[in-house]
Amino acid sequence: MLRAVVLGLGALLVLTGALGIILGLGPEMLGPFILGAVLLIGTVFEPHYKKNLRPSANEGFSPTGERFFDPTQGGAIEVWYNKASGERRYIAVDSKNQTLGA
Repeated sequence: MLRAVVLGLGALLVLTGALGIILGLGPEMLGPFILGAVLLIGTVFEPHYKKNLRPSANEGFSPTGERFFDPTQGGAIEVWYNKASGERRYIAVDSKNQTLGA
């Protein structure tokens, strides 16, 4: 929802700035155009940036042996632990007891 609002605001700013520049309203219309372009580019590329920062479950993580049933996901969840950072991850396990996404 927030992503859609930011994309809409960015598009509105780019269109307003571009229209102002085309109609000759002056260089002050360059500000909204640039701000809108930054919002659009940042929002579009954000998922790719976050995906590259987060290591996969196999990089420094090991299963703890803990498993539990999560009724919200409707399946078993396995706990993985990273000794270096102390981070814990909860990863879904399929019906054949294979970790999904690891």
